[in-house]
Amino acid sequence: MRSLPKPLLSLAALVVLTVPHPLGAQRAASHPGLWIGAGVGLGWARVSCRICGANRGHSLAAVAQLGGRITNSVLIGGEIEGWFRGSNSDQNRPADEQLLAYGAVVYWYPSQRYPYYLKGGVGLVTYRIDDGTDRLTSSALGPKLGIGYELHVAGHLSAVPYLNILVGSTGAEVKFNGSELLNQASIGLLQFGIGIAHR
Repeated sequence: MRSLPKPLLSLAALVVLTVPHPLGAQRAASHPGLWIGAGVGLGWARVSCRICGANRGHSLAAVAQLGGRITNSVLIGGEIEGWFRGSNSDQNRPADEQLLAYGAVVYWYPSQRYPYYLKGGVGLVTYRIDDGTDRLTSSALGPKLGIGYELHVAGHLSAVPYLNILVGSTGAEVKFNGSELLNQASIGLLQFGIGIAHR
């Protein structure tokens, strides 16, 4: 059985050690106006199509968010997620890979006692692999899901361990050097990280 990457184990340990007791974990009082957040962590990307098979790999991934408050327990916003993995001849990776996702999301806080949220939305995912001579690109629409836990720092500022999942397959197309090859593909990103949010 393959072991998890050491950075992921360290991040998981940090989350476990910093989660407070439920009685002290309540969210700060909500406030009107904009909210903003950003995070970084490990991301696992997968691209699958008839000619490219399945490509999986983990690397650094980041997310940036901006939105507004609807009610005390519901927020809406937009997100940008990015994942990049450079070429490495020693690991049989001859090309650079990049995945970007743009989406609209809704955050729901179901509990007043525990400061966690559930997230859902829809996004556009784009993928590009380029070896300097040829490039393969793909894009698709799909659902975005996520969960996070807000660790209060000060005021409305929180540290947020999170897990995001994004899968795009609707309207997918695959292009080789700009020319369409296929109209069916699947692009996915699983991201686990920690961020900072002002909500």
